Amino acid sequence: MLRRLVCTAVCAWLAGATPELLAQTPPPAKPAPTTPPTTSKPAAPTAARKPATYTVTVAVTDGTGAPIQGASVAATGATNREGVTIADGSIRLTGLKPGAYRIRVEHARFITLEREITVRPTAQRQVFEVTLSDAPSPPEPEQSEPAPPPQSTTAPPGEPKSTAIVDFLDKHLISGRDPLKEDELGCTASARTTLLQLRESTKEESDADADEVLYVVAGEGTLRLGNSDVPLKSSTVAVIPRGTVRAIQRKGRNPLILLSVKSGPSCTK
Repeated sequence: MLRRLVCTAVCAWLAGATPELLAQTPPPAKPAPTTPPTTSKPAAPTAARKPATYTVTVAVTDGTGAPIQGASVAATGATNREGVTIADGSIRLTGLKPGAYRIRVEHARFITLEREITVRPTAQRQVFEVTLSDAPSPPEPEQSEPAPPPQSTTAPPGEPKSTAIVDFLDKHLISGRDPLKEDELGCTASARTTLLQLRESTKEESDADADEVLYVVAGEGTLRLGNSDVPLKSSTVAVIPRGTVRAIQRKGRNPLILLSVKSGPSCTK
């Protein structure tokens, strides 16, 4: 009974409703269809292709067609290569990219040559022939005027002398206060003879123009030659080449007496 009353009321209301009112009532919305999400896979990386390279042969000959060994070959371009030709006059340049190159061929006996070549992308053997021309002979040296003969610088030979050293020392023995006494015994065009008497050591010195010979007359001491020490005693002889640093040191209570002969420059006037 109650359901009938409700239906009657609704129907009466719908019968009195206007079309505008019915148009304003939206129809129930339909739910949107759901689609599963799609996942895209990352593109696989493509491997980079290495550019193709080629090998060429450069054959170097002279004007007669004979191979030239030992010629330096340098190729400059997209890839730089260099090397030296072998016995058959050839050299293989590997790893060259296609394109234009300038090659330079050098040899001591030939004129240097430069030329353009083109390396092509082909499987065939690529050979480039180069012919070098002989280098001109060097000019003959100019003949210079002969040098004038050297002027003679020979000094007078000097006067001959003879001295008894024992007698000389009786008159010219070094005193107790003098550290060094030098007496010239003789002088020639190429040598000076001196008697040395030492009570103290000499400083290091050298003579760049004269060789020296030392002879120990009496006493004891040490001769320093460069970094070496040579003991000195009576009748010892020491030869000192020019330019050698030397120093003399006395030992004991008596003076060290030496005969020095320096040969080289003239000591006469």
